[in-house]
Amino acid sequence: MELESEHRDDLRREEKPQQMAENLPDLFTLHEQIVLRDPINISEVFGKEPDQTVAFEVALAALIATAVLTVSISSSLLEAGGTIAALLLLGITLVRKMILDNAFIDTDQMMRKTTGWMQYLIMFSAIYMAVFVAESIVAVVSGDVLLVLAIGLFVSAYALLFLYEFVFGDLFFWVAVKLHNRAVKDRRSYFNHGLLESARFLLQVSLKAFNDEHPAIRKIQYQGVNRQVQGSKEFTMSVVLGATLGVLVVGALISVPIMYWVTGSTLLYTVILTVLLGLSALPLQGLFQFVLSRYGNASFEEVSGLRDDVLPMLVMLAVALVYEVERTGLLFG
Repeated sequence: MELESEHRDDLRREEKPQQMAENLPDLFTLHEQIVLRDPINISEVFGKEPDQTVAFEVALAALIATAVLTVSISSSLLEAGGTIAALLLLGITLVRKMILDNAFIDTDQMMRKTTGWMQYLIMFSAIYMAVFVAESIVAVVSGDVLLVLAIGLFVSAYALLFLYEFVFGDLFFWVAVKLHNRAVKDRRSYFNHGLLESARFLLQVSLKAFNDEHPAIRKIQYQGVNRQVQGSKEFTMSVVLGATLGVLVVGALISVPIMYWVTGSTLLYTVILTVLLGLSALPLQGLFQFVLSRYGNASFEEVSGLRDDVLPMLVMLAVALVYEVERTGLLFG
């Protein structure tokens, strides 16, 4: 009898850790109903320091500016624009370094004002470099420079993102943190539960094995599990998506007739090309949003938003129009 009693006690002790593990989601659900959920502090998790972030921006600007000033493309207008953009980019990063080291000015406000300019100059410089690569490819294999530009940018941006995840292993984790924080800040959104589920999925597919004891990992894994979704009439993501598509449509309506007249291509091909050019700017913008907010002196909120998502498409379409107008000789005859 004593042996049987001891055996049952051993079984109960073995079952307790398993039961506690199974009850963790319920415990986190109960906890979030009692305690206000706070966003994960990205600077603390990823170890961002102001001096290091500006040093990264200076190095990135130097690399991009050197590349832009080294290569040459067939469009004299875009080449002049690339030279100006490279010099301005170097100047802005120098100013941002001076702002950070100056204790007599409002550092945060001045840094926010210069972040947007730095972001757009980097975007234009990247498109300029992509035009150079597209022209080099077309010189070997015949084709349409703009079509190669659109497809090449789209594929290259995603390839660089996955290459970064393979080498450094924190891209999916970073995105998971951003999704989690968005869900926490907008607790009444219909997308709340979906954001939390997406964050957990990214941790599961990440190439890096994270420590389950890390507070940020525990929050993402268990917060909001089996939680009742509180809906509201705030469709933030739908509004952003609709506005993005709206700007793309408006840009296409303006660009398609001009490109159709300039290139002499069929209307269907011109429409497809314009849409591809506009869409190719989105993953490129996402890449720079991640890089600047992960390593630069800016938060993701400062480099993202409706304006920051639609302007790259307009820049891409403007570059394509200038390139085609000058290529066909309509500007200088």
